[in-house]
Amino acid sequence: MGCFSNEATLVSPCVKYTLFFFNFACWLFGGVIIGIGVWAFVEKNKYYQKDISTVYDVVFDLSIIFLIIGSIIFILGYAGCIGALRENVCLLKIYYYSMILIFLTLVVGIVLAFVFRDKVKEEVSTILQDNLITTYQDDPDKQSTIDWIQENVECCGVASYQDWVKNEYYNCTTDNPSPLACSVPYSCCRKQDSITSGLPNILCGKNVLKAGGDLSLIYTIGCVEMFLSLAETELPIVGGIVIGFAVPLLIAICLSRLLEGQILDQQRHIQYR
Repeated sequence: MGCFSNEATLVSPCVKYTLFFFNFACWLFGGVIIGIGVWAFVEKNKYYQKDISTVYDVVFDLSIIFLIIGSIIFILGYAGCIGALRENVCLLKIYYYSMILIFLTLVVGIVLAFVFRDKVKEEVSTILQDNLITTYQDDPDKQSTIDWIQENVECCGVASYQDWVKNEYYNCTTDNPSPLACSVPYSCCRKQDSITSGLPNILCGKNVLKAGGDLSLIYTIGCVEMFLSLAETELPIVGGIVIGFAVPLLIAICLSRLLEGQILDQQRHIQYR
């Protein structure tokens, strides 16, 4: 039959089954992401439970983020897959309108972030400081994520290493009884195993928040600034990632819209034949 319809149908098999297999793969991928999210959520709550009180408790919970993203991919994959296979116009409309919304949100978000980059940077820094720095010791998931970022990106804090004065365990006030007072997390240290090789020393950044502290022991640049610097340095890679995400969206929108038009033409052809 090839990619062209025969005399019995105006619907192109090439368009139909390309859209079907693409969305079938997305549907399976969404199911895998949901499975990972469920597993991570169950494992986390075996040892640690925290009530969700604000939207940021959801935003900064990776297991819930996996569940949300996986569910969106799963539902859209199902709509596109079944809509193409069964030639269901309603499902196809739900599918491509949702994809258009996602694409426009992506474009508008990038444009606004570029135009108002200083304001966005300030707002993001404030949100991260209030929801990650202050609760670092209270949530093992957040702690692991922050430590991984600081170690691998070679940064400390959100805007700078001084952000850690906002944490009740690390702040440098005279009435702070914590042994971690005036220090920063070990993940900020340039050399973590300063006592025993391979074993992080949690006090490797001790007293760096005091006036005259030895800042050569730690990374001093904030992670937001470091991420922006990396994005500028690796601009082709960042552009490739954006294009790699946007192009499949556009192709899926075009194919689903094309298939819908062919189905409607077929229905009118049958009706007036």
